[in-house]
Amino acid sequence: MQPKHIPINQNTSVSQFVEPGKVSVIVLDGNQNAAYVVEAPEHGKTIIQTVKGGLARCDYEIGHKFN
Repeated sequence: MQPKHIPINQNTSVSQFVEPGKVSVIVLDGNQNAAYVVEAPEHGKTIIQTVKGGLARCDYEIGHKFN
């Protein structure tokens, strides 16, 4: 689940990054003029961390759901 750099320009559309059956998070970094797409875990949390206003890391808290 490593963040994937995505190109951003006037032709970029959010629908390009929608995958059926998956939840993704798009991170926009205005400091570096960059964008990333991250796949969210099936059961858990996706945590985007910043340092001094800049994108620093992406952490996951993954769990298992019992019936």
